[in-house]
Amino acid sequence: MSDCRQHFKSARMKSNQPKFIKQYASGVIDFSSQYGGENPRSVSYSVANIAGEPRIFPSYGDFTQAAVFRTYGPWWKDKNEASKATGHPREKNFFSKDYIDLVFDQSVYPWSIAIFETYNPGAVVRILALRQSFPVHNIGLSQNEERPMPVPVPFAPGCSHWEILWECSSPEQNLPSSPNEARMFAPILNEMKHLTRIIRLEFCSTHLQYYTELDAVELTGTLTYYPSTSVDPPVKLFEELKIVDDGTVKSYSNKMKDISRNKSKNDTISDKLKVEHNNGYFDNLPPELLCYIFSFLPLMDLCRCARVCKLFHELSYDPSWFNNIDLRSCWHLINDDALECLVTHCNPKLYDVTWEDNKSPPTPQVQSVNLSWCGGGGIVSSGSLVNFVANCGSHVLTHLSLASCPIVSDEVLSKISHYCPNLQHLNIWSCDAPTSEGLRILHNLTKLEYVNFYRTKIDDAGILCILHSNPNLQSINLGSCICILDFDRVLVELSQHCPKIRSLDCWRAKSLTSHGLNSLTTSCNFIEELDLGWCGGLQSSSGCFQILASNCPHLTKLYVTANRTISDAEINALSKNCPKLEKLDILGTRLVTVPSIINLLESSKNFIFLDVSFCFAFSKEVVHSLDQQYPHVSIKRSFQEDN
Repeated sequence: MSDCRQHFKSARMKSNQPKFIKQYASGVIDFSSQYGGENPRSVSYSVANIAGEPRIFPSYGDFTQAAVFRTYGPWWKDKNEASKATGHPREKNFFSKDYIDLVFDQSVYPWSIAIFETYNPGAVVRILALRQSFPVHNIGLSQNEERPMPVPVPFAPGCSHWEILWECSSPEQNLPSSPNEARMFAPILNEMKHLTRIIRLEFCSTHLQYYTELDAVELTGTLTYYPSTSVDPPVKLFEELKIVDDGTVKSYSNKMKDISRNKSKNDTISDKLKVEHNNGYFDNLPPELLCYIFSFLPLMDLCRCARVCKLFHELSYDPSWFNNIDLRSCWHLINDDALECLVTHCNPKLYDVTWEDNKSPPTPQVQSVNLSWCGGGGIVSSGSLVNFVANCGSHVLTHLSLASCPIVSDEVLSKISHYCPNLQHLNIWSCDAPTSEGLRILHNLTKLEYVNFYRTKIDDAGILCILHSNPNLQSINLGSCICILDFDRVLVELSQHCPKIRSLDCWRAKSLTSHGLNSLTTSCNFIEELDLGWCGGLQSSSGCFQILASNCPHLTKLYVTANRTISDAEINALSKNCPKLEKLDILGTRLVTVPSIINLLESSKNFIFLDVSFCFAFSKEVVHSLDQQYPHVSIKRSFQEDN
């Protein structure tokens, strides 16, 4: 009898043990940028390479089969791209520059995520997961799942359906001790009590010396929820309990319950505006001092202050605090209710917000809005975005960034062109939902000075209309715009209608030839930055690069990545005519010699960046010698195991 009991007890214990499921990513849902081309048949350096099992690991080096982002380090920073500085100096630092959204075949409770980094590891700065209970469209999840009732209180962890599984306090914190080796990075994750099959990886490469490359991602989880044990506690709680218990870690499930914020599902917008009439000792403070204190509050805290007391309520509804709205650091907390709450603060006269009898609601003063990345996972509706743009004082809005914002659609762009006539800065980087026809409506904007169309469906007709309508245009990004079929005509029209142009990105413009480039550089002599990487139609034999050098004395950045025709003649022309040159990328040429580069480095005293990867004359020894001779210049050479 005792043997039977022991057998039953053993079987029950085994049934309570976690059954782990290991799986590699089955596909890529979305991403912010990639080094590879946009053609689905193109696999070299494509982000899609991250799906499936590892193919490179444990090898280390530059491999075309890896997933690679567009940029690295500080050398690609577009000085014209940054919108107005945020008005909230205490905002949380946001390091992420790129992301990849991955889908896995089976939903699990995540226990481990392993990222196979095969070149320059250390770019991962945050990992998030999307809860299974939230309906995500067009990515393979069930369309019959009901959306849980939204939590009206904005900017709280409970209102988001993205959960942060891991993050680092600074990009440098994640750098490996052995930088020249492949790494399987698997940080200890925070506990998640929901199923997921959608993982977002966020990256920052500004601190890296060359491109980071990724091979695969493995998700390990269980089909049944198991509370974490002393074997695998989250990092932060483990550190706290280790100090308290002198090395003995106990269950922290109760602690998790204590620190969680349970939000009522029955709250309404009006509940947010219920405040106490007793202001306490704050009534004794001078108004100037209170305003000074509030000037240090992050945007989210300003919204929360409206619920403290009547005095805080009135102060937090002063639109002057919301001149510049930057939501990048809290994109995962932004839902429809959060946007509605922001509208009440930007434009309180639209809502039942009480004010003193002798005061009237102030006028909206929003000048800059950054909603980049917001709406991932279908959390924000396009209607809420339109309502936000229409009611937050759009008539004074000059800067709008919607980079990698999946809710941007033809309708949203139409409303933007209608409600925001004074826009000067528009960034829709990697917004691939709007159609070519929908993008044409942007020609109604006539005051643009900066526009970013990277990886959009803008076509020839659309971009020509926009160029004709915006004579003050100074910076435009047309990188990876595969719907533009005649880049020569685009540059000809650009030279005729936008004489103030200073920055142009034509990354992977296959149809661009010397005809278009000559038209631009002959008419527009104030060009400072040109990215002509992977523009295979440009040939040095036409003299286009020498014409560029002679006509553009203000040139500071020139990227001619993978142009095999660049030779000493072009380098010498730059040395002679472009004394302000700071950055040059000539990756892939075999015709440039060391003396011409030395001549360039001697003539351009402001030089800080040079990429000579896959250049025949620049061996490891030569690059090392140049590094010693010019320590102020970052000279790059790709590493492969056979070189």
